[in-house]
Amino acid sequence: MTTATHPHGRDWRRDAACAEVDPEIFYPLDLDPTGPAVTAARQVCAGCPVRLDCLLDVMEGEDPSRRWGITAGLTPDERAAVSAGRRISPAWAAAVAA
Repeated sequence: MTTATHPHGRDWRRDAACAEVDPEIFYPLDLDPTGPAVTAARQVCAGCPVRLDCLLDVMEGEDPSRRWGITAGLTPDERAAVSAGRRISPAWAAAVAA
């Protein structure tokens, strides 16, 4: 959890773009980073005002061996790369900038 970036701590969820979206969209069977399922989830995350809070909160408690789904517009492999301090794909970088 990161209270430093959002003044309400875990309450950032109420400001999330996904608050009114079916959560199933974030757990696609096909995790192809450029596939339609991941793209649909990324579109929800793209304009989210609390995207960083989401990512930091989830990664803080996420078991690296059990990553699944799309979080803050990142696939499990992309979150693993961020966690390891590696660069991630240009496609994700473009999605973050959107």
